[in-house]
Amino acid sequence: MRPSLPPVPWSVADAFRGLAVVVAVALLLLLAGGLFRDFSVDQRVIAGLVLVLLLEGALLAAVALFGPAKYRQSWEAAGMVSGFNGGAPLALLAFGGILVFSGVYTLLVRALGAEALLPPGLPEEMGLNGFSLALGFLATVVAAPIAEEVFFRGFLLPAFAVQWGFVPAAFASALLFGLTHVSLGLLAPAFVSGLILAWLYRRTGSLWNCILAHGIQNSLAFAATFTSN
Repeated sequence: MRPSLPPVPWSVADAFRGLAVVVAVALLLLLAGGLFRDFSVDQRVIAGLVLVLLLEGALLAAVALFGPAKYRQSWEAAGMVSGFNGGAPLALLAFGGILVFSGVYTLLVRALGAEALLPPGLPEEMGLNGFSLALGFLATVVAAPIAEEVFFRGFLLPAFAVQWGFVPAAFASALLFGLTHVSLGLLAPAFVSGLILAWLYRRTGSLWNCILAHGIQNSLAFAATFTSN
């Protein structure tokens, strides 16, 4: 039998409360980032990565506050089951779909001369020293896939699906995923990624598959930052 999204106890109202907490934390961290303007480049990079890690932590905290912890559920309710449920090959297939779309999107944008719509790369300053490089890896390749998949696919998606059905829920959660990347060039790629990852979670029943696909994608972006020169 094909796995489906788990019947979660938290509501759409809980989902939007969690989203509101994340937005509030993001605004506070944005304001905090202005305090580092007089720092050296290296110090600003490290401070920026620490803020990113704090934001990823806020995603997990919001899920705990309005999801599993609030309803005394284990994190399995948010998709953190044991293992991949045999879905690792589908995770690779999902990653391939994301990669193909990103490639086609980039070629199309370049052909149209719409350079402003190109996805931005990671800042090259991230590799100024070993510590910032390690911190960048932790934030980009480890923390982001876990926290973002737990929040958008494990928390928002099933809450929306209970209220609206899977397809509208997938579109809504994918749109929010795209908007939170705060970049016009990442809006379409992140939106399509969100749709594919929503399908992957529904198809496999394990969030680890989404984390795997997301992690591979971020790993390539991270590696490309230091091999493009």
